Amino acid sequence: MSAPTPSPRKRRPHRRDQILAAAVELFHERGYHATGMDEIGAAAGITGPGIYRHFRNKEEILETLLKEQGARILEEVQAIVAESVAAAETLEALADLYATSLVENPSLAVVAVYERRTLSPDTRAAIERMERRNIQEWVKVLIDVRPELPEAEALVMVHAALGMGVAICNYKSGLDDASLAAVIRSMVLAALQRPPVAKRRRRLSRARRSA
Repeated sequence: MSAPTPSPRKRRPHRRDQILAAAVELFHERGYHATGMDEIGAAAGITGPGIYRHFRNKEEILETLLKEQGARILEEVQAIVAESVAAAETLEALADLYATSLVENPSLAVVAVYERRTLSPDTRAAIERMERRNIQEWVKVLIDVRPELPEAEALVMVHAALGMGVAICNYKSGLDDASLAAVIRSMVLAALQRPPVAKRRRRLSRARRSA
């Protein structure tokens, strides 16, 4: 009789990941400056100097959070753009990714916007370079969808549309994750796909004059 196959053990999160997860929640709730290394360690279930085996200080934790998230999002955005065929479908896929990422980790989205000023200039510059590359991918896709848009206008629209999503992260809507992601996605697409009201009115007026 063969021995029963042992059930697979559930893998525990790596200590490093536990520290990062605890830190981003504390940075969001209390602010970066009001959060100490001991508090991060306690929230991650690490006592004593154990947290320093993974990170030198609080700034390195924040830097790691923002750099890793920025690199992951940029990689996923570039993959969507490279693999998609129709520009409209690409824009929808980007909106899906954006909405899902916000809903999965709203604390990180807020921390990325409001706490980066505490980092060194070189670190901020590296993070902002990744963000610019990400935004530029959105802009290229948006111009493919709406070729009448000047690049400067498309850039403003992308920044504004993505900013709306981050604003929602501080609001307790009571919606489940799927519903909230759907709302964010529809907001972003509506902001990017529809011409501004003034332009629609001008076009309607021209159409009436030529009728």
